Amino acid sequence: MRITGDRSIKIHGDKMHALANLTRRAVATLAALLTLTSPVMADSYPDHVVKIVTPTSAGSSVDDYLRLLANHLSQKLGQSFIVENRPGGNMIIGADVVAKATPDGYTLLMASSGVMSANPFLFKRLPYDPLKDFVPIARFMALPMVIAVPASSPYRTIADLVADARAHPGKLNYGTAAAPSQVAMAAFNEAASIRAVSVPYKGMANLLPDVMTGVVDYAVSESATVLPHVQSGRLRVLAVLGPGRVPAISEVPTIAEAGYPGVRVASWGGLFAPAGTAPAIVEKLQRYTLEFASSQASQAFHARRGSLPYPATSPELAKAIREDQQMWKRLITLAGIQPE
Repeated sequence: MRITGDRSIKIHGDKMHALANLTRRAVATLAALLTLTSPVMADSYPDHVVKIVTPTSAGSSVDDYLRLLANHLSQKLGQSFIVENRPGGNMIIGADVVAKATPDGYTLLMASSGVMSANPFLFKRLPYDPLKDFVPIARFMALPMVIAVPASSPYRTIADLVADARAHPGKLNYGTAAAPSQVAMAAFNEAASIRAVSVPYKGMANLLPDVMTGVVDYAVSESATVLPHVQSGRLRVLAVLGPGRVPAISEVPTIAEAGYPGVRVASWGGLFAPAGTAPAIVEKLQRYTLEFASSQASQAFHARRGSLPYPATSPELAKAIREDQQMWKRLITLAGIQPE
């Protein structure tokens, strides 16, 4: 029998409707299976070596901390966690490697606020999207920036520096060695209503001798970089531009305590996985990462190296990154830094 006209269309439509229902049932079944197997995956995870990629050089404070964390994870989870340094390209190279990795929990990323929050506004094109290509596991530390002066400087407090800068606009100069430090000082200058001359350096190795000898009046740097020179008596810190006081120089107030609560710039370190990693694996890694962040070994590291505990869960870190991005966007614009 030959079928034509509207009846043919109806039969074709019925087949398509049935196929759509079958597809929806298949998708629902697959989702249910994935939900059921996720805890099983977490129970057996990890069953071989886990690699943590860090876009920093070996020997930095965050790298040294990460190796302690990796050792803790190895002990708790019964498999080796190894650290692989992939520096270069303003930390973009290492981040891109992990963004493109298989989301199975065996390739992780140690990322900083620069990687996740600042880079989107410092570069016109990034090979990764901080919000779409990664899932946060946990934040574990902060590396606050500090304002430092030579030990021979007449400035004993931030109030002394601000008073002189206001009395002599454009007289003082300060050194910066990277975009984050330029951003930090732009925020401070705005909050304090002062005008000083920015002297950019290629790196802290060049800047530190000049601030210690008074070639520049003051400088901004991560606390861990400055601390050895404070302890040797060649530098003095006036304020911490971070979320809290640094234990190793606990007498130094935060910039908020000094009267400028709107200025808070700190680099933080956290653990991330490629987007699509099973939630149960993320939760397991979060649990042991935060366990180490509150340990005595972690506290001793911070006291020794000038960093700060700064723990955050996966949801808290995801929210913080979005907030940080808005802050960095505003401050980078304020500093007059043009995206490359």
